Amino acid sequence: MDAKFDLIGMRIKLFRENNGLSQEELGDRIGISNRHLSKVETGAKNPSLELVLKIANALKITVDDLLTDYLTNSNEEQNTELLTFFSDCTPAEKAILMDMLRHMKKLLQEHGI
Repeated sequence: MDAKFDLIGMRIKLFRENNGLSQEELGDRIGISNRHLSKVETGAKNPSLELVLKIANALKITVDDLLTDYLTNSNEEQNTELLTFFSDCTPAEKAILMDMLRHMKKLLQEHGI
């Protein structure tokens, strides 16, 4: 199994931004520089298991959220597609799209779909 550190980095960035944190703020929380975190987020530097755990705890997510591409019982393809879709959105675009998705999901549930 080849490690997909660029996808892990994309997930870290997505969850960091969803938490409203800058690289510097997250770096301070986990004890690394924002430069180091930038390299992890772009896949230029492979995070250690210890660092992955620190990041997950700081972002209040599970390690599974970051490593979903390696889990055999995950919806890997859909997760990767969603991550890729949101990766180049601005924070405003992400907020609008998430609001639309929540509304659409509610409508689907109301109609039993």
